[in-house]
Amino acid sequence: WDFCISNLLVKTGIGLSVGIVASALIFKRKSWPIAISTGFGIGVSYAECQKTFNPTAIPGAKIIKNSSNTSE
Repeated sequence: WDFCISNLLVKTGIGLSVGIVASALIFKRKSWPIAISTGFGIGVSYAECQKTFNPTAIPGAKIIKNSSNTSE
């Protein structure tokens, strides 16, 4: 849980800062870039926590079992 909470704080902070800079420089001080980039940060953090808690649920990943009967 510590990793997920710290990851959430870092990614949300980065998203917030990118949104503030984009809002100030590009979008004439609108508020929607701040909300979208903060949401992206939260979403990325959530996805990384999902991978941490359940690594078998990654799309495209296959779990291969070792067989003890190998014939070479």
